[in-house]
Amino acid sequence: MSYIRVLVIENPLSWAEGIKIFRKSAQPALNAFKKQNVLANWSLVQAGDHTGLLICEFYTKAKMNKYLKVMNAVRRDTAAESGSQSWAYHGPVKASG
Repeated sequence: MSYIRVLVIENPLSWAEGIKIFRKSAQPALNAFKKQNVLANWSLVQAGDHTGLLICEFYTKAKMNKYLKVMNAVRRDTAAESGSQSWAYHGPVKASG
C-alpha cells in the first residue's frame, strides 16, 4: 500500500514567480528524497494563476513521516519568502479490483 500526500498551494505571486522560488528551495530536497527511495514520485500541477498542487507518492507511511520532518522546515521558509499558504491532505492508496 502506498501513501499519497497532496499539498494545495495558494500564492499571491504569479505562477512563474512561484515556480522560481519552488525550484530554488523545494525541488532539490524532493529530488534528493526520490534518489534515497523515500519518495516514489512527485509532481507539481498548476491549478490556476496563483494556485497549484504538489502531489507526492510514498512507499510507506514511515517514509512519508521521514519526508515530513525535513520538508516542513522547507515549506515554512518557502511560505515566508513568497507569502503563500498551503493545505495538506494525505492518506493510503489501496488497489481495488
